[in-house]
Amino acid sequence: MLILAAVNAVVESAWPEEDGLIALGAVGLRILTVMLALASVRPWGGRLPGWIVLCGLWGSAAAQFVYPALELIVKLLILAGVPIALDKGISNMSATGWFNFAAAWVVFGVPAVLFGLAALSYQRRSATSSRFAWLGVLGGSATLMLIGLLIG
Repeated sequence: MLILAAVNAVVESAWPEEDGLIALGAVGLRILTVMLALASVRPWGGRLPGWIVLCGLWGSAAAQFVYPALELIVKLLILAGVPIALDKGISNMSATGWFNFAAAWVVFGVPAVLFGLAALSYQRRSATSSRFAWLGVLGGSATLMLIGLLIG
């Protein structure tokens, strides 16, 4: 997708608009997280400092877990009768909102668990300090919040 966007930008002089840039950014982040996961198990990953790999794995796990977890909290609060002043999709209690909620757990929750397991495995094998795990969790959560602010 990134290559197609670059070709389109050069050949057609058609640069992506706001939504396209967000999509490209998401693809770029996904590629980065997959490369980190590969670095944790491939020989070439040993050339990277362990703290970078561990921070990245825990950051990837946290960033992907926080969004569906927050949506779960919002939905539980709404079900408990707590008034929620959100006009965003996470407060949508229709069938579509519940479908999107389930999809968020598949799209973000499953990879979050997989990245968490990869991080635990890497941490055991590399003996990297757990402080970098916590820094990764905080950094991944902060990154997700920043992305949310940028998207609006």
